[in-house]
Amino acid sequence: MGIKVKVYFSRNSDRGSLIDLHTHLLPDWDDGPESWEETQKMVEIAAADGIGAVCLTPHLFRFSRYQDSQEVLEERFNRFYEQYQEEKRISFFRGAEVFIHPDLVQEVEARNLSINRSEYVFVEFPSDQVPAGTRDLFYRMMLAGYTPIISHPERNDLLGRQPEILYDLINRGCLAQLTAGSLAGSFGSEVQKRAELFLKHHLVQLMASDAHDSRNRKPVLSRGLEAAARIVGRETAEAMVREVPQAILDNRLIPELGRPVCPSRGRKLFGLLGGKKKKKVLEKSD
Repeated sequence: MGIKVKVYFSRNSDRGSLIDLHTHLLPDWDDGPESWEETQKMVEIAAADGIGAVCLTPHLFRFSRYQDSQEVLEERFNRFYEQYQEEKRISFFRGAEVFIHPDLVQEVEARNLSINRSEYVFVEFPSDQVPAGTRDLFYRMMLAGYTPIISHPERNDLLGRQPEILYDLINRGCLAQLTAGSLAGSFGSEVQKRAELFLKHHLVQLMASDAHDSRNRKPVLSRGLEAAARIVGRETAEAMVREVPQAILDNRLIPELGRPVCPSRGRKLFGLLGGKKKKKVLEKSD
């Protein structure tokens, strides 16, 4: 018998506020906060930064504790809901950051791992590679009705060296999420340069904090927003933390912010992603 999964935090977000779709706020689950006190500090920081909607995206199949136990995860979500159901400043939504693996489609369906029960799913790569067969896996996800959102591609060393791989995946219908701190220089100058490159070439469609604590990786979007505005303009930068994440929460097509451009035209993929090129046959609908 499958595990019954409840849905929480389904209130509409404040469309005038910033929306942070990628955060680690559940305590004692992954490499995020250790205590509920630390979670509360993060909530205060997010509210002070003008964030009015937050999606909780705990790690699955990497960094998670308790052998990825669904029962433990549900207990964390239940308690979070109980503690923050009266929170007026921020609306909370449920999702996950799923480490890439062959059974990804089945796990997403069985364990409610998409963002707010939408078709959109955060997928995480190893920091130094894009696994062989990723292209075919994402194609299977799309056939099953899901749209992969690649987490923080600017922090992936292979994508930094070969951005044409990211271009290929985006051109096939995937999305990518930029980390606000990357643009602000929090992960070093090399990651910052990659973030700027991907942003200029329309290879990232939304920005989030990927917050883990209240000290070094805070739930703050404003600094990244200002940095993005200097590169692509205020309207596009604002859309990455407002209109695009709102469309994802509402399970709608995201607005187009610019057609993707390959930063290194003419270079071949050398089969790194695996599989032959396939035409996407499923389109998202409202």
